[in-house]
Amino acid sequence: MKTGSKALLTGTGLIAAFAVFFAVNIIVNQGLRDTRVDLTQARLYTLSAGTRNVLKAIPEPITLRLFFSEKLAGNAPQLKQYGIRVRELLERYAALSGGRLRLEVIDPEPFTEAEDRAVQAGLQGANLPGGQFYFGLVATNTLDQQQTIPFFQAEKEQFLEYDLTKLVYALSNPKKPTVGILGSLPLEFGPGGMMAAMRGQSQPYLILDQIKQFFDVKMLDATKPEEIDEKLGVLVLAHPKDLSPQAQYAIDQYVLKGGRLIVFADPYSETMAAMPNPMTGQPMPGGDQSSLLPELFKAWGVEVVPGKFVADLTLAQRVQTGRSGPAAVVDYIPWLAIPGERLSQEDVVTAELTQINAASMGAIRKLDGAATTLTPLITSSNQAMLMDASDLQGDPNPQALAEKFKPTGETYALAARISGPARTAFPNGAPAAEKKDGDKAAEQKASGPQVMESARPINVLLVTDADLLDDRFWVRNQQMFGQNLYVPIAANADFLVNAIDNMSGSGDLIGLRSRGRSQRPFELIDNMRRQAEQQFLARQKALEQKLEATQKQLADLQSKTQEQSNALLSAEQQAAMDAFRDDLLNTRRELRGVQRELNRDIEGLQLLVKFINIGLMPLLAALVAVGLAIVWRRRRIRRALEG
Repeated sequence: MKTGSKALLTGTGLIAAFAVFFAVNIIVNQGLRDTRVDLTQARLYTLSAGTRNVLKAIPEPITLRLFFSEKLAGNAPQLKQYGIRVRELLERYAALSGGRLRLEVIDPEPFTEAEDRAVQAGLQGANLPGGQFYFGLVATNTLDQQQTIPFFQAEKEQFLEYDLTKLVYALSNPKKPTVGILGSLPLEFGPGGMMAAMRGQSQPYLILDQIKQFFDVKMLDATKPEEIDEKLGVLVLAHPKDLSPQAQYAIDQYVLKGGRLIVFADPYSETMAAMPNPMTGQPMPGGDQSSLLPELFKAWGVEVVPGKFVADLTLAQRVQTGRSGPAAVVDYIPWLAIPGERLSQEDVVTAELTQINAASMGAIRKLDGAATTLTPLITSSNQAMLMDASDLQGDPNPQALAEKFKPTGETYALAARISGPARTAFPNGAPAAEKKDGDKAAEQKASGPQVMESARPINVLLVTDADLLDDRFWVRNQQMFGQNLYVPIAANADFLVNAIDNMSGSGDLIGLRSRGRSQRPFELIDNMRRQAEQQFLARQKALEQKLEATQKQLADLQSKTQEQSNALLSAEQQAAMDAFRDDLLNTRRELRGVQRELNRDIEGLQLLVKFINIGLMPLLAALVAVGLAIVWRRRRIRRALEG
């Protein structure tokens, strides 16, 4: 046995160990290429069940062409790393698609046909040393329909899976979704409503034109609830005021059967309150201007606080008023300018938006015992409170509202997703149809038996304001060369288009949420750097204060000397100068020591991390290979001895 052990340490044994090591690597690379273990905290490399379902349902082949300027990426390490991340994810998509996704990786070098193809497809180039850098995706189906991602931005990595899955889904289902719009807000006629249209003064709301650019839009009649059916990809309720029980029943059944619903309900619609009287042309103040659906909301496990709107001092828009004395600009707490930080960064509908303008929004609350999940998309600040909607009737006084304002410190949900199991709001069956002249009451005409509870989680997006669809809250009209130029001042239209786009996808696509980032900072190193910088800045500030005090003292001494005899510096002054210089040099020396210590600790930790990532794992693999070789060698020796 001693002789065998010595043989293991010879060159032949080491050669055998390394041969086993390389053989294992080849086997792993070839045979286990698609086998992965995801140990990341955010499960970055594990595709969601929704994406897998979309990939399995691809009916016909789709070609993905990834344009990535690999040679130019050598000048931008972060872009190169993100390029590897995107390519590996696309390779994973192709592997799980059963051959229905075909991936091509193209390097569009400058002045080549590949670069011409990238330009022709509409991909965006970035200026890098050596030429234009391209990093985009062009996807086509068998009908030659095309979807593109002009440029992969690392800042949007958390939505990378959603963007890719949405692209694949769009090519797998190329027909435009049908969007049904129902409600009292006259989107297709404009502020004057149908009467203005009859006078030839119709001016549809601009937000409707935005929707029609991307979707097939169908305006629904509230008196014809049968129009609300499964043929609608998405149903949008724009200020659903005074809906009949029959219409609410149709909405209830639509949602329970899996229909996607976006509701713009309102505790007080300022747009409708300012709507002119069709006879006189003057506004019709007063009256109930709410459009809440309490019974439906209750069935979905939520409520919008009735008769109340959210006043918010932090988010209040600045408006001009001349009610008392000269004109002044004041905070108008019912009108909110909601910035990006109050919009959910975890949801694809709101993550990229900068600001939404709204008026007298309501507050959404989850009911006790509700089985559904309430996920806020838009929230107020904590400098907010609920105020009576009746305070907005007539011509409200901004100063008077401000005097009533007392923040509660609570943050209110202004818009939210509602998902999960739900039951019907009509447990006693369909409501009776309205009587017609000469007819007896009839039962609700149903398209089938009543659905009592949802078979799948419901998908409802609830927004507590319909006024944000009004032009005056998100766009400005400017005259240029005699033409009207409409300039957006808020992302209200983008919000609605994003919501419809997301809700019109498959249930798997709607379920996708943001993921983490592959490039994560070294938090421990950053914390060490911040702590050292705080020490450095504290010492620097103390030095500056000491310098200022000493300079003032020297100035006083010099002034006294000049008053006396305009003589040179006294011994006392010279000693003070020398002492200051010594203190200055010592303090600078201490500061350099703090900085060196900081750099030493950080560099040591970085070297340790690099060793673990670069050196330790190969070393462990080599040790495993040597161990396997030793075991193999011992077995051979044992067999030889036993033989």
